[in-house]
Amino acid sequence: MLRSIIYRAKRCVHCSPGLYRALYAGATFNFDYLGQQLQRKHYASRFGGMWTDRDDFEDILNARVRSGEIPQGQVEGLYNWREQGFVRLEQAVDHALIDRYLAELEALKSAPESPLLMTAASAPEPVPYRPEAAEAHHSVRVVDDYFFNVTARDILFGEPVTDFLALVFNARPELHQSLSFDRGSEQDIHQDTAFVRMNSPMKLAAAWVALEDVRPGSGELLYYPGSHRWPDFMFSNFFKHYDEERDGLQQLERWYAWLHAQGESHSSQLTAFLPRKGDVFLWHAGLAHGGAAITDHSATRQSLVGHYCPRGVRPLYHYYKPAQRTYRHHGQFRYCSSYYRG
Repeated sequence: MLRSIIYRAKRCVHCSPGLYRALYAGATFNFDYLGQQLQRKHYASRFGGMWTDRDDFEDILNARVRSGEIPQGQVEGLYNWREQGFVRLEQAVDHALIDRYLAELEALKSAPESPLLMTAASAPEPVPYRPEAAEAHHSVRVVDDYFFNVTARDILFGEPVTDFLALVFNARPELHQSLSFDRGSEQDIHQDTAFVRMNSPMKLAAAWVALEDVRPGSGELLYYPGSHRWPDFMFSNFFKHYDEERDGLQQLERWYAWLHAQGESHSSQLTAFLPRKGDVFLWHAGLAHGGAAITDHSATRQSLVGHYCPRGVRPLYHYYKPAQRTYRHHGQFRYCSSYYRG
């Protein structure tokens, strides 16, 4: 019932944009985002962001270092996050933990009735994971396997990842989505804000964990350094996130082209990430990234990606999937899923 009402409202966006925007703002209202809007002039994005996005970043950083809140060893990473939109954590995940994760994932995949769901470029809606189905599709990813695999949670909530994200968020990070890949995604260059939808769009970050050494030609991760500070692209003149039913495919294609045009205008070069097993790449919500074309079809590119928000921020699926609002706990951390019920 709720979902059908939302879908009908989406179709009104072009004929009654003011009404739709007011309804959307009311439905997703939260005080944190309101506070950012009131101080919008201090952020690169009209949607606000984290303290690292503010124009007084350096003053805040220095004060937090002096107070002992931020260790000196994290300062360089925070500067890189601020200026480039990412940070690399070398050998942040123990290889034995990765091996255990891959073994547990394989056991879940090969179970007679696997509980896992998968999506693919050729099948964007989630379907039950079956080996024969995975073989038939391109750019397959298992979604939110941390819901069943404790080792996935051990990796995604590992100290190097959560320590840095806690500093950036100024709050405990919460996990709300993951993607597990065997091969490169070949995904178009994009920003997560379009597809990972939050009630505070810029309070989002991702961790990309290399589960093996990545070699050229395997569909390696590509990104535009500094792209998190580019201007906002507005879907239907109002939204940071994309919705096919509301916005149409033409807007999506225009956005993809716009991202590359921004790269040229900002003299930013697409850069490849070629990590070793155990390396982690953390990126800002606005970092434009994607997957290179696979030219070596014998090469895998095993990776695990997690999407996080600070406590107090909610994914938009909480508003129209009430059964998926339940959080589970992993030690001091919380996680939820849009695909599996708590």
